[in-house]
Amino acid sequence: MNRLLTAALAVAGLGLSMQANALNILLTNDDGCRAPGIDAMYRALTAAGHTVTLVGPLNDSSGISAASVVVPGQALAVTELAPGRFCVGPPEGYTPPTGKTSAIGTPVDAVNVGLDVLLKDTPPDLVVSGINFGENVGPLTQMSGTLNAAVRAMFKGIPAVAVSTAIDMDLIMRDQQAGYRKTQGAMDDTAKFAVKVIEQAHQSCAKHSCKLNVLGLPGVNGLNLNYPALPANQVKGVSFAPIGNWDRVNFTSQRGADGTVNVNLVAPPKPTAIQQQADAYQLWQGHAVITVIAGNMSAPPAVQDQAKKMLKSVQP
Repeated sequence: MNRLLTAALAVAGLGLSMQANALNILLTNDDGCRAPGIDAMYRALTAAGHTVTLVGPLNDSSGISAASVVVPGQALAVTELAPGRFCVGPPEGYTPPTGKTSAIGTPVDAVNVGLDVLLKDTPPDLVVSGINFGENVGPLTQMSGTLNAAVRAMFKGIPAVAVSTAIDMDLIMRDQQAGYRKTQGAMDDTAKFAVKVIEQAHQSCAKHSCKLNVLGLPGVNGLNLNYPALPANQVKGVSFAPIGNWDRVNFTSQRGADGTVNVNLVAPPKPTAIQQQADAYQLWQGHAVITVIAGNMSAPPAVQDQAKKMLKSVQP
């Protein structure tokens, strides 16, 4: 009887602990509101006791970076797939203006709708963007809708975490379907890893009485998480690495013999010693990679001061 009581109290204590650490989370992505990655992340976060509102783009918006609606008065269609799960896209029959390339229903649009409309009265503690199909490291971070959705949230004052599962490039070039399955097969482990990171970071915040943000970081800083396309028992641990300028995925514009310009993948150069310490190489070596990212695009104060001294004589 005493053992049963002890076990019951332990379970109750675990439930209270989860409830005490539960966060109100806005979940988004760039692969689309119905993508398997965002579903895996939703299931992992809710299983951990967090309150999650899913607001993703209606369509796959990979590589769209920070694009968003810039036309005042432009309508967005917000549809509810299920309670607390929304898609943001163009209204029915929408066509872009003649001669204009426009973005509508993007990851940034989804974050804006989530923060400005759906969660206006109950702002989230955290925005999670992902899980993205494919890594977001090195030069890819600039074009990533996943990462820029997180950055947009940080611009608006909400800490954020971007989450991605890598692609086995060698495999997917040989067998596209096998490569797809390998990445998708690692998404549940990616989600579990992300939940662990969020919960440990939040516990650190609690120790500091949340003088830092909910991730235990100062100001508008967040995290970019990248997980290899490997079974959990083959991941070589965690690497804390900055965003570098090398990656195995290299998009290059090339002009063909017929004059047509195409975008192609080219083999990467051999990474330097410095590049081997950065995110893309560490991920390629089989590590789960954690990178701290800033949400205000400003250089550190020391660099700002250096520029001020260097340019003090410049006049309009």
